[in-house]
Amino acid sequence: MRPRYLILALAVALGVSACATDAGSESAGSDSPSSKPSAEAPATSAAEVEGAWGNPDNMREPSLNLGSDGRISGTDGCNRLMGSWTFEDGKVVFSEMGMTMMACPDVDQWLGGAVTAVPEADTLRIYDGAGTEIGTLTR
Repeated sequence: MRPRYLILALAVALGVSACATDAGSESAGSDSPSSKPSAEAPATSAAEVEGAWGNPDNMREPSLNLGSDGRISGTDGCNRLMGSWTFEDGKVVFSEMGMTMMACPDVDQWLGGAVTAVPEADTLRIYDGAGTEIGTLTR
């Protein structure tokens, strides 16, 4: 595939995933990250958030690796995810997210809708653009 077509395909995929919602996600809810009470202590620095979330050794399960360089890599259980992240006001903000677009029957691709995340001890609560929790990853 030519590089410009790959870039175009990633741009289209990013646009589609930013508009999509998935009602059948792993842990759906309607509370925004700031209004949801938590019994776990929230992370206070980017260093506490860096590293693997989910099980990166099992490519059939969702996982993310938040690198110390601000880059993201991972999988939704079928497609590869990549992008950037920052830690702002106690939450992770994802940007420049892209993913491969393989056909994945029987795989819930909720992780592709990630826009922000709230780290709480060993749980990363993932939210879409509307502020709805779409799933969680654990360490």
